[in-house]
Amino acid sequence: MDPWIIEISRGQLIESSSVGHGIVINADGETLLSFGDLKRETFPRSAVKWVQALELVLSGAADAFGLSDEHLAIACASHNGEQEHVTLVDQWLNQMGLDIHDLECGVTLPFTESVRLKLSHDHVTANQLHHCCSGKHTGMLSVCKHVGWQTDGYTGYNHPLQAKIREHMSLIFGVDAKTLDYASDGCSVPTYALPLDVMALGFAKLGAERFTDELNAAARKLRKAQAIAPFMVAGSNRLDTQLLEAGQGRLQVKMGAEGVYLGAIADREIGFALKCEDGSLRGQEALVVELLSAIGEKDLVNRLPESRRSLTITTALDEAVGRISVRRSH
Repeated sequence: MDPWIIEISRGQLIESSSVGHGIVINADGETLLSFGDLKRETFPRSAVKWVQALELVLSGAADAFGLSDEHLAIACASHNGEQEHVTLVDQWLNQMGLDIHDLECGVTLPFTESVRLKLSHDHVTANQLHHCCSGKHTGMLSVCKHVGWQTDGYTGYNHPLQAKIREHMSLIFGVDAKTLDYASDGCSVPTYALPLDVMALGFAKLGAERFTDELNAAARKLRKAQAIAPFMVAGSNRLDTQLLEAGQGRLQVKMGAEGVYLGAIADREIGFALKCEDGSLRGQEALVVELLSAIGEKDLVNRLPESRRSLTITTALDEAVGRISVRRSH
């Protein structure tokens, strides 16, 4: 099938373009929309944090530590490293008797430029708390502390926590996760290659609660927590937060690095997966908004900020000189 093309224009000229692949499928396996290479294998990266966080609830760790919706949301997050994110993760670690040196995500600068500039202005050196995955890692450490697994090396492929995550992946995506190609994500946790149609079907089933009562309840708890505390999933001026707000509890959605988006709309029992071939953030963001419009979620899209619906290219004087648009295949 023909892919969708994300076009970046300036004046009357298409200055750049990106290729997009995607699929929307229901929990019964019926394809509702597709474009490009549906079998395109890719690493979901951070887009699969909903699945990676399931053990936090299933193990009983979330209840044992009295975790709030904000905690559960940041366990599924790629956050900006804003003060609210950093404070929550720091307090969570302290509650368990741990500190930043127990986080195996490493140190990177915050996700967005405005937060990076504020750190520089305040003469603050970034640490592990500012990493966009620090909440996910703290959730993983919570499981280890609760169950009694070793916290050192929890990101390793052979650690029992990662083995448990593969069990959940095998069930949800209908694969043997032990046979999948894998590599380390940017935060050192294993990420596993899957085709887009497999990921979309798994998310459709997870949103439609087609698994055991226990797994369904855990997925629902995490999904609702993200809808209740969307700021913790990403932060200021981030599309994931804005989509969750606009979704009003119906939408599970998460971006991943290198152009991936995964999502589910629970009340419609559908899931979706997309990949922007060049890995660009602007391409994947334009693509997910267009996909939601194409499947009849115009009310949801209309609740997004105008800047997300009309993607203009501007000069430094804020003069509109072009736009980002998606050309659908026919």
